Amino acid sequence: MSRGRRVVRGAAAGLAATVPMTIVMEALRAALPAEQHRRMPPREIVDRTIDKTEEATGERVELDRDDRVAITAIAHLAFGAAAGAVYGAFGPRRASILSGIAYGLGVWAAAYGVGLPSLGLHPAAPDDTTDRNEVLIASHVAWGATLGMLS
Repeated sequence: MSRGRRVVRGAAAGLAATVPMTIVMEALRAALPAEQHRRMPPREIVDRTIDKTEEATGERVELDRDDRVAITAIAHLAFGAAAGAVYGAFGPRRASILSGIAYGLGVWAAAYGVGLPSLGLHPAAPDDTTDRNEVLIASHVAWGATLGMLS
């Protein structure tokens, strides 16, 4: 299969894998202690991005709850597709659940260890609670396993 086809296949798999990832994330979030029931990272990242945009432009971004939910869903699905495209481009020619899980954990480590904290969009993993990190790790395992199966 050509690299271009693997990229498209990876993007489609990453997009699709974001659905079970989100289900796992929300199900495990519900089991967290009450004091940890704040929004999960996809929504926190969108909210912080909007805040930073307002600070940079000096203008208020008028969005209601439904707008923010829609933007969060689109951004989360788009990131899943983009990460899947990278897996398709540079991952193994014969994807597997195990390689997908390893990649999903790498995405978690890169995003929550370096990327998001450096942009000021989310605290670094060591600065978040163990319980919330476990939720994010489990959801990235679900994403990676699905990505590996579908790629």
